[in-house]
Amino acid sequence: MSLLPARTVSLVPRAKGFFRWALSRIGVYSRVQAPPTAPAEQAIWGFSQPILGIRALLSDLQLLWEASYPAAVLGLACALYASTQGGGGWTWFGHFYKAFATLAPLPSLIFANHYARLGALIRWRLGLGACGPREMPVGMLFGRMIRQALIVAIGVVPFAAIWNVFPGIGPILSNIVVVLWGIHWVVADAFDDAQVLKPGETLRDSINHDRSAPPPWFVRWMLKGAEKVPVLGRPLRWFARFCDYLALDSRGEIHTMEQNRLISFGFALSTAALLATPVLNLLFRPIILAGSSHLLGQLEEKPKT
Repeated sequence: MSLLPARTVSLVPRAKGFFRWALSRIGVYSRVQAPPTAPAEQAIWGFSQPILGIRALLSDLQLLWEASYPAAVLGLACALYASTQGGGGWTWFGHFYKAFATLAPLPSLIFANHYARLGALIRWRLGLGACGPREMPVGMLFGRMIRQALIVAIGVVPFAAIWNVFPGIGPILSNIVVVLWGIHWVVADAFDDAQVLKPGETLRDSINHDRSAPPPWFVRWMLKGAEKVPVLGRPLRWFARFCDYLALDSRGEIHTMEQNRLISFGFALSTAALLATPVLNLLFRPIILAGSSHLLGQLEEKPKT
């Protein structure tokens, strides 16, 4: 029997208020079930997936341990660092969170294959079928991490810079774009962590499947813009192709996001809320991994139209 099976519950109609309508659906959709078809329901279903992730981890001691282990190792290192800086109370927590934020990218490399195994285990425990972990050699993981760091850092430049032509409000709009860009890549990274190998599928097959997806939306936008810009068109076209190369490993995940915009939008909202929540953000990666594992597992079962 899988964790968190779906249950029959009376849903509150929209006429009784938005919050009652939304809360009733979050309670239902944070259990194992396929996404609904109605657009608004899909957004709520996507929003509920990190909550499902928390519930799944708390419902299984093995999953909770495997999820907590990397964060515990990182947290212990940060606690030791904070203790050497002197001070107590809020000062100690300030040093701790600063170190944690600085070292947060390290688990992406050091514990990447641990998270790959955890993602496959979560799918199996949720009853989403047999699969294997998509483990990668360290050299491949390092290359992927460098390319993603570069695309996150430079890919947003044209979209953020264009707003600076507006006096006063321009920098504010530019900062909003940068924040949204960061959340976009958090979701893409979560979908990447949740990738598994299907029975009979090899690592090469999985990587080639991702890389054969269409170019990401931002690459297409830049190429389209390059056709209309008389002077900067050529360098913008080169920059777009360079960004496409850097995002090659994430093509499949971004294509999934584009095909399921409302689900991805809801997932991004709860992901941002989770990042801003103290304590829970320490377990952010495994919670998001559990939620995205269920999300992708259900989308892969959805009939293709």
